[in-house]
Amino acid sequence: MRLSVIPTSPIPAYRQLYDEIFSQMLSGELKTGDSLPPIRTVSRELGVSVITVRTAWEALESDGLIVTRAGSGCFIADIPKYALDAKREEMLREPLEQLLAAARKLGIGRNELIDLIEKNY
Repeated sequence: MRLSVIPTSPIPAYRQLYDEIFSQMLSGELKTGDSLPPIRTVSRELGVSVITVRTAWEALESDGLIVTRAGSGCFIADIPKYALDAKREEMLREPLEQLLAAARKLGIGRNELIDLIEKNY
C-alpha cells in the first residue's frame, strides 16, 4: 500500500490519507480483508502526527470503509459495489457543484462544459 501526504496542500493531511485509501479501494488495489499499516508506522513514515493518522482511520471506520479488530489491527471492510459507487458519487458531489456554479457564472453551457471536460480528461 502506498500512502503520501502533501504538506502544502489545502486539503488536511487526514483527508488526504482517507481519500488515498478510498481511491485504492475503488481501483481494486485494496480489497476486502486487506490490512492497513499500524497508525504509528504510517505516522513515522509520512512525518505526520499519530493524531492525524488516527483521525483518518476513525473517519474511514465511521464511514464503514474499514473495521478494527482488537489486537489485530484495521482491515478493509466488506462493502458491496453499489455502496462504494454511492460513496464515490457523494465525494464528487461538492466539487461538481462548484464546477457547475463556476461554469454558469462564466456563461458556459452544458455542451461547452462537456467539451471542456472531454478535452481535459
